[in-house]
Amino acid sequence: MKHFGLLLILASAGLTSSHAQHAQLAPTMLLGPADWRFERLPMPPGFARDIPWTGYEEARFSPGMFNNKAATHFSYALSICIDGTPEIGAKELKDFLDKYFKGLSTMVGRGKGMRPDPTVFNAEVKPRDKAGLFSAKAPYIDTFTDGRQLTLNLEIDVRPQPAMKKTQIILLLSPQATDAEIWKQLREVRDTAHAP
Repeated sequence: MKHFGLLLILASAGLTSSHAQHAQLAPTMLLGPADWRFERLPMPPGFARDIPWTGYEEARFSPGMFNNKAATHFSYALSICIDGTPEIGAKELKDFLDKYFKGLSTMVGRGKGMRPDPTVFNAEVKPRDKAGLFSAKAPYIDTFTDGRQLTLNLEIDVRPQPAMKKTQIILLLSPQATDAEIWKQLREVRDTAHAP
């Protein structure tokens, strides 16, 4: 199936034109790579309005993001700018991942007659050896392509920005093992990310 961007899907879900306009803004956090498609959406996104955070998200999609035969399938970086400086640990990140991926998969699937089982979306989030760093595994039903279940590996970096009264969360995602080639590129996106 040809590439379907989140913006197209969100537009088909009946989101307001102000959301579509918001999605067209230039990147402020994830400035590259230039050949990785960029999208910016409000937080919470229209497909997961039960997420309690407000702000915006920026995504950089790998060139093979929506090609389930590519080594970079469903591999992308996401940077979220949250209003305020709430406590964000493993529990809050699990809640976010479950709601985000369940909402995304369900909304995309609705237009194709797919009905993902909501009990599938049950992420595992673990703190790493440095404060603010987490590893996670999140199940995802790929309704963008053929409806198969993926296990997404994630590296998550929570970066409070108290002077700005914001919190930045950078998520790297791929079904590939974390020693696969795509992770070098994902980590470079993270390491060159700007604060909101």
